[in-house]
Amino acid sequence: MHGIPALPQRVDAAKARLDDYRPLPAHTAASLRDHLALEWTYHSNGIEGNTLTLRETKVVLESITVGGRSLREHLEAINHRDAIEFIEGMVAAPASLSERGIKDMRALVLRGIDTKEAGRYRQENVHISGHSTTPPDFCIFPK
Repeated sequence: MHGIPALPQRVDAAKARLDDYRPLPAHTAASLRDHLALEWTYHSNGIEGNTLTLRETKVVLESITVGGRSLREHLEAINHRDAIEFIEGMVAAPASLSERGIKDMRALVLRGIDTKEAGRYRQENVHISGHSTTPPDFCIFPK
């Protein structure tokens, strides 16, 4: 493979090209953030069984309801977005990440969906349908 730079060199070169664009204009950074939040919400909820399409997720996040979809699916999208904003706020604050912060984030995710589990660690394992990936066992965290 003569003539093809090794992966670390290609990554460094791509990073240098990206750095040439910095700082990004505020509108570009905001657009990227919104796009990534949408994708993150859509895929995270899909893993949990939410059937909203990417386009429907975008519509729900714009405060428009989608016919034929459950209230739960709408809340999952909205709550996930709110949890992302909560995490961004935690990262921007000088305080360090705390167990209370993690539980508060989980409470946001389950707000209006499952009040019994909101603000608590999971009590059962996660299963991702159609994938061979096995997430960590739930009981590695304190109850």
